[in-house]
Amino acid sequence: MSEAVFEFTASGMTLLPPQQLDPLPTLVSDSWLVTEGLTVSWEKHVERFSRSVLAETAIPRDALKAFVHEVHARTPDAGRWFPRVEVVSHPEGHRLRYRHREAPESQATAVLARAPHDPRTRPWVKGPDLEELLALRTAVAPSGATEAIIVDARDRIVEGAYSTVMVWPAHTDRVCVIDPILPRLPSVTEAVLVDIARAEGVEVGEMLPRVDELQDAEVWVVSALHGVRLATAFIGGPDLNTHPERSARWRALWHQAARPPTLS
Repeated sequence: MSEAVFEFTASGMTLLPPQQLDPLPTLVSDSWLVTEGLTVSWEKHVERFSRSVLAETAIPRDALKAFVHEVHARTPDAGRWFPRVEVVSHPEGHRLRYRHREAPESQATAVLARAPHDPRTRPWVKGPDLEELLALRTAVAPSGATEAIIVDARDRIVEGAYSTVMVWPAHTDRVCVIDPILPRLPSVTEAVLVDIARAEGVEVGEMLPRVDELQDAEVWVVSALHGVRLATAFIGGPDLNTHPERSARWRALWHQAARPPTLS
């Protein structure tokens, strides 16, 4: 995935040459899919990012607002992109950066496996644990899995390494999110899908499912890049409902929710 990295300064965005891209700790980040200038719930992504930046870093509110305006101005109006905003810990202070990245191919399905451990240090903040979460995916890949699912000590599902889990329990027309009593990232994509569910007249519930309680359930892993992915298998787990009709329809509804980004 090719990318150009810009750093925000008082004079605006500055393109960083490769030699200045030494690895620096990421404190906060966020990403979203841009397709032909349209994004699903750009404002919610900016809100989540801004809330974490103000809580976790020394970035002033005015600088953050100016940065968001710069990012908005760089939203491409053609092609598929997966830009990332972030705050990195620089020896001279916290720095705002924007990564202009081409979007990788989206997937409609996923194969799940339990993550070998839970490496998260700040479960409610996107950014500080990204490398460790990516390592979870790498760890389960030899089994054929494409997403690692973090579970707690009771084998209850928490979230995916780079995704959120939603469940349609077996033989029901009710969709459930993971109870927020478990520490996990507030998901923009989940919030959008919950709004769609309510507009469709679908009951929304909360649950704390153990892996073995997913027998015959329809399981989705959702994210800003892929929207809805249907889990076609859970390695070392139960058989799932893998009929794709509902997930395909909701994946289309999610895409239809995309709008041009607007500033508040």
